[in-house]
Amino acid sequence: MRSRLFFAGAMMLIFSAVLFVLQLPLVFFWSIPFGISGIIMMIVAPFLKESEGPVKPPDGYVFCVYCSNVISASATRCNYCNGKQPRES
Repeated sequence: MRSRLFFAGAMMLIFSAVLFVLQLPLVFFWSIPFGISGIIMMIVAPFLKESEGPVKPPDGYVFCVYCSNVISASATRCNYCNGKQPRES
């Protein structure tokens, strides 16, 4: 279960209830889509597994610090964005 998604759906449902109760002219309309999306998030959350943490590049590769593409660990510049990679001294 994705507890964060469930909690976010509950918060969105509460927010939509507040908008519905306030009944401000243009804001009142948004209470319906927020409420529906909050309910969908709360229904879907128990069926999704928890994320497994950050993605790691394959051995011998790193992520470009500018565009996040996978590049060789020994490369000084990215092949995609041509960004110069910082190296530790």
